[in-house]
Amino acid sequence: MVSEQLDLSFDKWKDIRTQLSEDWMWDVDFHTTHNAAGNDRGCWTYTPTNDEPKNFPLSIAGAPVVIPVDYRWPPVAGVNPPPDPRPSTPIDCAVEIPLDVVRDVFLTFEGSIGFYLLVNGLLQIIVPRDFDTAWASSHLPHKYGGLQVSYITQSMDPTMFPSKTETMRSRGSQLTQSSQSSGISSLLNQFRPSTTSLSQPLQLNDLIEARAKSSHKKDKFAGRIGLKVGKEGYEYLVMPTHVITEAILAKSGRSSLFGRRKEPTEQLEGDWNEQVELWAGNEKIGSVEKSFDPEAEIYPDGFKHDVTLIKPANPAALRSIQSPVPDLGWLSRESWNGLRQQPSCLKLLGETENHRRAKTLKTSRPAEVLIIGEGIFLNQTSSPKPTKDHDMSVWRDLVSRCVLYRVYPDFDPPTGHSGIALYANGLREDGTTGPGVVGFQSFVQRSGHVQSFEMEGSALEKRLKLGRVAFYGAFQAPEELKTLSIV
Repeated sequence: MVSEQLDLSFDKWKDIRTQLSEDWMWDVDFHTTHNAAGNDRGCWTYTPTNDEPKNFPLSIAGAPVVIPVDYRWPPVAGVNPPPDPRPSTPIDCAVEIPLDVVRDVFLTFEGSIGFYLLVNGLLQIIVPRDFDTAWASSHLPHKYGGLQVSYITQSMDPTMFPSKTETMRSRGSQLTQSSQSSGISSLLNQFRPSTTSLSQPLQLNDLIEARAKSSHKKDKFAGRIGLKVGKEGYEYLVMPTHVITEAILAKSGRSSLFGRRKEPTEQLEGDWNEQVELWAGNEKIGSVEKSFDPEAEIYPDGFKHDVTLIKPANPAALRSIQSPVPDLGWLSRESWNGLRQQPSCLKLLGETENHRRAKTLKTSRPAEVLIIGEGIFLNQTSSPKPTKDHDMSVWRDLVSRCVLYRVYPDFDPPTGHSGIALYANGLREDGTTGPGVVGFQSFVQRSGHVQSFEMEGSALEKRLKLGRVAFYGAFQAPEELKTLSIV
């Protein structure tokens, strides 16, 4: 594997490609993108041509490797599309994209629900399944601010650990019943928190479960304890919101994680503590104190941060939970916006003790995480349709942002990791410089296979589930959470 920094100018990259593994060397291509300073930046794009998911390096010869969501290029167009609406103001993929540009993207690509801005110069517009891509290919620009535009269907999945019932349902047509039982039982035994008790002190990244109250079902959904935070003598745990909302949705029997129909979600209104219990090991751990996703619906609709605070039932049980990184703070918004300028700056926060291998993550490996872009979503729930007449304060409330990244070696499996904190060094909220939390693991985006927009339902779901992981995502930490100190 080529890992050292090499000369990638002109056609030298073709010589480097010949040193790669023969079974996928022709699946990678090299591109250069331009930054605001007028300098070129090199990047590899991996486009799979076989059905076998593999682990791929984060970088080749010092340049990042990006796995986009599969797409067709050029788009099929019946008439000539309009020109680039921003030919004289190209977008730099590695710096903050201003809110007015975000607004213009959503207004230009009307009907879209989000987009991925990748460091290899791709602008992947996220659209619902009923979006008319044939019309868009003819009537909307193929380039925007110098970026290559493609359309992908919404297929991101939260990375929580689902219940046995949900896991089996998601794999239904891919495995025989016997192989399901053995494979999933093994997976559950590896991660199931209910096989342990709190006699072993809780630590960061231990599993935390949401269990529906008064339900004949035994659905359990689990994520990770991301942080312990405190203020004025009170301490709280940080966990992913979607673990709680999926437990509530599953209780009602309505479509949740693996059913993408948009249905009424009145059951998410009111006090969540009346509908779910939170467990760690064989003990109730506490109750919901505050969610930073008050308009949450079926994931990812209504999610701005995917963060909820838990008030512990027994604060003494939390004494052993502490950050393994000394003097950890909150990364400032300025530093967050500059993360893509240093693609390998992101790290996972977690313990590494061997005796907790089944419950924690191995971290601290060099170049373990690679930032490959930013995701921006339109968080409309009951608000009116956004228009150019809305001022920036309205757009600020409608938009949520997340950092996109790859992990090597990849999470195995990609589920069961929601809530893990990610941090980077930089300017922090208190004005000091040092390690600061960026956000919390929330979703996985699979690359799938080449998408056919005529395909829908179970056929599309199966192909997406079989596809390799393109990248993961973590939403920005809420500003209010940053007023709490990290313990």
